Amino acid sequence: MATYSIHYAGFSLTTHQKFTLAQSITKIHANVTGADAYFAQVIFKQLDQHDCFIGGVLLDEPHIFMVGQIRLGRSDQIKKQLLVELEIAIQKASQLASHHIWAYIEELPPDQMIEYGQILPGVGSERAWFTTLPVAIQEKLHLLAL
Repeated sequence: MATYSIHYAGFSLTTHQKFTLAQSITKIHANVTGADAYFAQVIFKQLDQHDCFIGGVLLDEPHIFMVGQIRLGRSDQIKKQLLVELEIAIQKASQLASHHIWAYIEELPPDQMIEYGQILPGVGSERAWFTTLPVAIQEKLHLLAL
């Protein structure tokens, strides 16, 4: 239900750093929003530094740009907490200074999202939605719980 896209340029992330960051992002998302861990996915994409510009000027320092797409319906306080905790986790995993980490949260109406073959539920209706999933998918998702 949440997709966190991590684009980075000017440096490399190791597989271990990606794993650590994916685990941290998933845990933060679950703890802050109350959603089960299987609702979070993390996607990494390394960009060529020569394809990144800030203010029309070629990027000359390493950067991470994170966009988190979450379901509409969470309070401003939750979204702010999510951003702060995610930025700290990214900084810790990447060892970049905070001014090299840009993070954004985008909200999407859940009825405009589909995962596991089902239109997503509104915030707070996850349990009822879960019971509509095929048993094989329910079993798989139970294994992904943190």
